[in-house]
Amino acid sequence: MSGKAFSTRKVSAEQAITILRRNGISVNSEKAEIILEFLYLIANTYRNTENNEEYAKFRLKEDIEHRERRSDNF
Repeated sequence: MSGKAFSTRKVSAEQAITILRRNGISVNSEKAEIILEFLYLIANTYRNTENNEEYAKFRLKEDIEHRERRSDNF
């Protein structure tokens, strides 16, 4: 797999194969890479969604504070 969602990946294909085998799933190196790519994609999407939600909460709080300051001036 050429595109990497994260700058560092901590699980190798060999480690994934071992973990999957322990759970009754037999895959080769190519399939393990595909599975890892998918899992990294999901993790990256979750991380981005979580960051976006935190940013949205921050912006909402700023907007409320701004409106309160404006209403205090009238």
